[in-house]
Amino acid sequence: MTYRNKSLHDERRRIWSKAFGDPSIRSYEQRATVYQQKLMAHITGLKGKPVNITRLFHLFTFDVMGDFAFGKSFGLLDTQEFGITQLLRTALIPLGFSFPVWFLRVLVAIPGATKDWWKFMDFCAGRLKTRLDQQSSVKTADITSALSLPLAGKQPTKAEWDLLTGDAQLIVIAGSDTTASTLSAMIFELVKSPRHIEILRQEVAPYMQASGEVLNQDITHLEHLNAVINETLRLHPPVPTALQRKTPPEGITVGETYIPGNTTVICPQYVMGRSEEIYERASEFVPERWTTRPEMITENDVFVPFSSGPYGCIGKHLALSIIRTTISKIVTTFDLSLGPGEDGRRFERDAKESFVMSFGDLDICFEERVGLFVELLQQDMSALWIF
Repeated sequence: MTYRNKSLHDERRRIWSKAFGDPSIRSYEQRATVYQQKLMAHITGLKGKPVNITRLFHLFTFDVMGDFAFGKSFGLLDTQEFGITQLLRTALIPLGFSFPVWFLRVLVAIPGATKDWWKFMDFCAGRLKTRLDQQSSVKTADITSALSLPLAGKQPTKAEWDLLTGDAQLIVIAGSDTTASTLSAMIFELVKSPRHIEILRQEVAPYMQASGEVLNQDITHLEHLNAVINETLRLHPPVPTALQRKTPPEGITVGETYIPGNTTVICPQYVMGRSEEIYERASEFVPERWTTRPEMITENDVFVPFSSGPYGCIGKHLALSIIRTTISKIVTTFDLSLGPGEDGRRFERDAKESFVMSFGDLDICFEERVGLFVELLQQDMSALWIF
């Protein structure tokens, strides 16, 4: 998937697509429920004590992607160990400088200069090897199942192994880090704008099951929920800058500006997302711009947090399903507030971009709400949330 050669990329994307068809996504959504329940149980067990959600969401999304990618979670929600998530942060630091590829090749060859990068690579390779060694006993398909299909049961060659380990690394980074950042940013914005929490509760409540579960297929269409997600991605894109493209040999003209051929260009989502030329009140969290206030957006085409075209994020729909259901469960189950002494400033102040945005700490208190699901006797009506 990281091939720059278009034909090679297209061929690899076709293999990846087998892991992201509708049946696979439905299976992943069911499996994600296990980790959402663990997340909710952990928050409930805190009994209102503050928790650093930046870290907590990383534990959650790493466990989810461990299951999706390798058929087994990393167990981080159980152990509350942050080692691998911290390793990923430091491993990605060189990517934050957007060095040219040739320089990165030099950098990784310098002993000690990128030791955390290689540690993270070894971690992903180890998980991949364990998963491939268990291929014959795997009963539930995962992403590795699709990526290893071309092997047809044979041991991978050196080139095939390098390709698979690169894919494994991409799965963990793109699938866990970006989703964790988005969930954290959503809580950051919602806790500052509690009226949007109330709107979400009213919108989601009719689709909540008596068990507290909610299905993505039931809430995909919810306008305000999707607007909150879009507004979060506009203000806090998980990949804020480094979506690079190369102009065609003949060059291109953008507006009145000619860009020569074979030039690397970027469209930084963070900068464009906060431009007053594109978004009215660009620095403010206004989800209504995506629903009832469309005049607040002058150029809809610039909003591409998952990129677009043949190089766009293949896991977009899966990521959105996890975000929708997780946030829906949290806001309907808990009241949210900043922790003692927490003003939220360090969340953005300490943020660092290393390809993926890594936010600063944010302590949030979750107070379990007092409520009751009442099953209505009428067959054609669903459960109501009554307070």
